Amino acid sequence: MSESLNRKNNFDFLRLVFSSLVIFSHSFPLTKNDEILLVATNNQLDFGSLSVDVFFIISGYLIFTSLKYSSSPINYFFKRCLRLFPALFFMLFISLLLLVFVYTGQNIFKQNDFYSYLPNNLSLYRIQYKVKDIFESNPYPGAINGSLWSLSYEFTMYLFLLLLYPFRKNRKIVLTALALSFLFAFLAVTIIPTFLSGIFAFFRLDSAQMYRLAAFFILGSILSLINSDRLNTKAVKILLLLLIIASLFLNIYNSTSYILLPILVIIVGTSYSKTLAYFPEKFGDISYGIYIYGFIIQQTLLNYFVLNPYELTFLTLVPTFILSYLSWHFIEKKFLKYKNYTYNFHL
Repeated sequence: MSESLNRKNNFDFLRLVFSSLVIFSHSFPLTKNDEILLVATNNQLDFGSLSVDVFFIISGYLIFTSLKYSSSPINYFFKRCLRLFPALFFMLFISLLLLVFVYTGQNIFKQNDFYSYLPNNLSLYRIQYKVKDIFESNPYPGAINGSLWSLSYEFTMYLFLLLLYPFRKNRKIVLTALALSFLFAFLAVTIIPTFLSGIFAFFRLDSAQMYRLAAFFILGSILSLINSDRLNTKAVKILLLLLIIASLFLNIYNSTSYILLPILVIIVGTSYSKTLAYFPEKFGDISYGIYIYGFIIQQTLLNYFVLNPYELTFLTLVPTFILSYLSWHFIEKKFLKYKNYTYNFHL
């Protein structure tokens, strides 16, 4: 969910694939089925959590790069808000219009939770998943947009990186701070995931999720400061993939993934394949739209039809891609033109 300074890479392709995999992953619990990767890996990993991990790795890499070249803290923060909120606002607004048609109660316009849906979700930290009498007969009842949970965690990491702004051009200080932060997050999630849980709960964040996603995000940022060209070979990519698969067989993925997955994602992302880049270059960076629109489209389909996970995935992808295309070209891309509006404003 960030702009890349060098467009000749595979990051947009990776985000496109993994945002689509989120829809595939959600199709199983939404139809009361077990997610196939979760079953295959003995409950270690599902496509949804894998996709979110990849998003945070890529965000850590690209957003720290954006931080380095931001003209001021205001400029950095403004760019992050432009990337996140305009598309989110329009998606939530469209969702409210849709809710009127799928509502099964007496009068939706007399319900307080209908009016609180947009501002609560736009706040990021007060996610509201339900409005009374919406999707309550679905196999996965009530939830309108379960994908929104991760946005508060990502925004928190944006704020974390902002603390490093005064030191952004001092590689030694930044690397030390990021390395210590990664070590803290890694130890916390693997040993004491409830550490400081009360503080995180105040912001409606789960401490274990925060530490897990922070570890991936921070290592992505660290890798943006390290020249990985020597690792960017076919043999290394295959080796890393095999090590990840082996760790799943050995039931140690939840420990090894914090190192192996970010390295693999970044060296694949920093490569460039004209073939892989074809769709993103032709249609735009539609991954954010896919992520925020997919769930509500799935629930809407299940409100009217009985579908299996594969049917639901296929029927969801088409309208989601269309809405995401429109979101990118008519909302996201247009707002990003103003990303340097604060260029001359310095604290």
